[in-house]
Amino acid sequence: MSKWADYLIYAVHYADEPYRKHIAEVKTHKDLDDKLGRETYPFSKDEVIRYIESTDHRRTFCTFYEDDNSKLKQGKQVIVDTVGSEKYIKTERNGIKADNLGDLPTY
Repeated sequence: MSKWADYLIYAVHYADEPYRKHIAEVKTHKDLDDKLGRETYPFSKDEVIRYIESTDHRRTFCTFYEDDNSKLKQGKQVIVDTVGSEKYIKTERNGIKADNLGDLPTY
């Protein structure tokens, strides 16, 4: 596994279950080039946005998942998509007023 991003997102917590439009927090592991970091790091949605947009302390985020053989698979790069005046974290720009990081597990 080569480095995919600074942090790999593996789970999300929505602020508005069951609607799933607004992520409150994500759980991550550090990407250590050839393996996952042992510790988990929670980030609020606002922190993810701040790190992605930062010019001084920029960090990258990517989703990941395990396949049926428990092998890690790279998901998609996480981006900030501004719709109207709201910022959302997503894996693709689509103009929809909702966060979307795919089908990651929730907590």
